[in-house]
Amino acid sequence: MMIVVIGAGTVGVSLVQRALAAGHNDLVVVEPDQALADACAAQFDARVLAMDVGDEGFVRETRLERAEALIATTDDDATNLMAMMLGQEAGVETLTSTVNGTTHLGLFKRLGVRILADPERLVAQHLLDITLLPETSDVTTLRGGQQILELQLGEDSPLIGLTDAQLQQGDWLDGDLQLVARIRNGETRALSDDETLAAGDGLILFAPERLRGRRRRVFREKHLEG
Repeated sequence: MMIVVIGAGTVGVSLVQRALAAGHNDLVVVEPDQALADACAAQFDARVLAMDVGDEGFVRETRLERAEALIATTDDDATNLMAMMLGQEAGVETLTSTVNGTTHLGLFKRLGVRILADPERLVAQHLLDITLLPETSDVTTLRGGQQILELQLGEDSPLIGLTDAQLQQGDWLDGDLQLVARIRNGETRALSDDETLAAGDGLILFAPERLRGRRRRVFREKHLEG
């Protein structure tokens, strides 16, 4: 899958790293800052072009008509929008972009772009989430307020030795909290009927609403403390 990435800043570099790790080896990165472009080229096995989206040779040099996806990651919505327009003209199947100003959302949506709106807000929310629930491995709050929580069971966790049926029948999953999957030895899958939880297991839980105040304290007591 050929992917063109606009921007070799923090987000762009992280994206390239993850794309390569996932097996997407046909990557083109476009970055106008020569120093950032050189650093990206030195770090990754990808074709890096030190040029601007507005340069005359952008479409030709990136071979944009061959790309299956175009992802814009810069903090300049004008640059991202121009990239999306050129991608649409070139017939790129999947257009994805960060959108930093909420007033610009409509422009991107009219082009059929898949958007990540207000990335700074998402970072701020994530920082707050992992601060309020420091015992979890990770917390993600969705736009509707739902949360996905990942935690690792310690030696004293009260969940050790329980089966999925016992979790559902007992009072362990407070409210509408749902066990989505268990992580063991790097493998993520649903807990089968006869399997029990063990120390060191990772759990992925879904909460239909944000854990606040009392619910957060109950969650900590039931799932993390012995």
